[in-house]
Amino acid sequence: MKRKSFSIIFFFISAVALAQKEIPAFGKVDKADLEMKDCDFDKGAEAVKLIDWGNTYYDRGTTGRSLFKTIFQRRTRIKILKEKGLSLANVSIPYYSYNNDEKIVTLSAYIYNIDAVGKIKTTNIKKSSFYPKKINAEYSEMIIAFPEVKVGSIIEYKYTMERETMGQLKDWFFQERIPVRYSEYQFTVPQIFRFSVQPSVIDKIEESKEVTDEILSAGNGTIKTKSLKNNYIMRNLPGIKDEPFMGAAKDYMQRLQFQLKQIDYGDGDITDLRFKWSDVINELKEDENFGIQLEKNILSTETFIATANKIANAETRMLFIYNQIRKTINCNGKDDIYTDNGIVKTWEIKNGNTADINLLFIKLLNDAGVKAVPILFSTREHGLATPYYPFLNQFNTVMAYIAFNGKYFVLDATDKISYYKLIPAKIVNTKGFILKSEEGEWKDITDGNYKYKVLTAVHGVIDTAGVIKGDCLIKSSEYARNERSENWLKNKEEFKEEYFTRPYPFLKIDNITVNNAYTDSLPFEQKVNFTMPLNNSGNYKYFTVNLFSDLDKNPFVADDRIADIDFGFQQQYNIYGNFFIPQNYTFDALPENISMIMPDTSIVFSRSIQAEENILNVRISVEFKKSFYPASNYPVFKEFYKKLFDKLNEPILIKKKATL
Repeated sequence: MKRKSFSIIFFFISAVALAQKEIPAFGKVDKADLEMKDCDFDKGAEAVKLIDWGNTYYDRGTTGRSLFKTIFQRRTRIKILKEKGLSLANVSIPYYSYNNDEKIVTLSAYIYNIDAVGKIKTTNIKKSSFYPKKINAEYSEMIIAFPEVKVGSIIEYKYTMERETMGQLKDWFFQERIPVRYSEYQFTVPQIFRFSVQPSVIDKIEESKEVTDEILSAGNGTIKTKSLKNNYIMRNLPGIKDEPFMGAAKDYMQRLQFQLKQIDYGDGDITDLRFKWSDVINELKEDENFGIQLEKNILSTETFIATANKIANAETRMLFIYNQIRKTINCNGKDDIYTDNGIVKTWEIKNGNTADINLLFIKLLNDAGVKAVPILFSTREHGLATPYYPFLNQFNTVMAYIAFNGKYFVLDATDKISYYKLIPAKIVNTKGFILKSEEGEWKDITDGNYKYKVLTAVHGVIDTAGVIKGDCLIKSSEYARNERSENWLKNKEEFKEEYFTRPYPFLKIDNITVNNAYTDSLPFEQKVNFTMPLNNSGNYKYFTVNLFSDLDKNPFVADDRIADIDFGFQQQYNIYGNFFIPQNYTFDALPENISMIMPDTSIVFSRSIQAEENILNVRISVEFKKSFYPASNYPVFKEFYKKLFDKLNEPILIKKKATL
């Protein structure tokens, strides 16, 4: 349909009054909240969000860039309960600053304390404590520095943000990391605008709607329409806590998501405004900090490209460029889909964010005749990306996608550790959006045949004093290699602490040597010499054979679980051991040879034990054939995991032989 143009918009209420009956006014605080010591619906929380209120509406555009502007108001009040909660006083408000599209037009803040005589002390935060900070080429953040914050303080701030276009409604999160006592979101739009509202909630939500008459000016005439004020409230939501092997916490937070679909002018005149993935691609192609970068000419790369082009095999040429980039250019630690420096400067200074480096990598691959395109991801820690919402803010990193000879590669040139055939660990088993056609392509990026693999071979000799002198060879392969070699190269003392000292406090590590730390195609080998005293119980001594396997402690002991279990990869563990006991000792009843299989056959455990005179041989294998287990299956998973660790840590008993 032909799009109508509006000349003057809205005889419209430009703000929505906050319901004072529900929550105290800004700048006024209840003494009972200041005296609060704990959150009654989430005991032990470090802080609680007492109030979180948001409101979005549209007003008349004023700059000529758009007939509409989007107004977003927010008010937040937080009570600090523990020392750990003090970090919440470091407030940052992100906004889209590119081309000055969004700006914070009002901002105010208070801090509340109880003074020495028990009176409420209210401090109005000065404007000098507010300052903007650039995040990247697209986004900035407004920082609020609250002074004199201590355990027991309440901080509060409110702001108004304007966007000089008719923007999408921001997703609203009722639930957060800390508990939320009261969360309310309002939005008011003329009913000619059709939004889809996608609630992701499991607890009670209070919803109300109110319709008002509006008159919009269109061309030489007017349109009578109605505005719909939507109001949503949720209360007493516990914080989302970290759980072992969970994905992004925000994926489990109760929230509302929105998408503008259509403008309905009446009489069947409808304009479809649903953003499409083709729009995303066109936007990126024209962006100075993305698509335009791939058109840059980097003059100083001629020699490098000429060297690459001497390599006839395309995969080998790709690997040459990959290795050269990750050896010579360092990442500043920032994941992003937009460049900060640009690829020309990144080539010069040998430093940049993930977009700087990977877009440079893609450009060099194409210059060398290896067809590469960008692929966008949301890392597992950042949260799920979905094809159903064509918005760029889903993504937080970009990598290179190369396909030829019936196979594909996803390469991250900021990763100095990974073997090139492995999907980067932070995005394995997620969806990627490939920018290779007008519509793009979503692809499941799987781990292929690669796993998290650990093999341990332990040799121990037990003396008459009941002390094992032993050595162990640990081979960490594929994804286990990435993790361990990276930690070794980062800090050797912390590596020793994480993998050996902390999990096994009962033994002494005498020496650690490693091999293949820099050879990404080979297992990372660790050779350990150790001393371990045996435990005693009456006439018996006992020890465990489950050493250095990465399976030292069962992490799944909580009765309940909110998050799905996301290991990231399939796993394979093999433990081999041989132990020599003194001639005057004998093995008592040994653990049985056993096989156990998870009901869905996704986890298989087997153990074989043989004893001959004073020698014990053990072989244990554990294989995870799935990397993901839904929270709904947690009771079955937890029960099997307990049995698994009971068997892994079943002791070997020895006792002195009877004397004749």
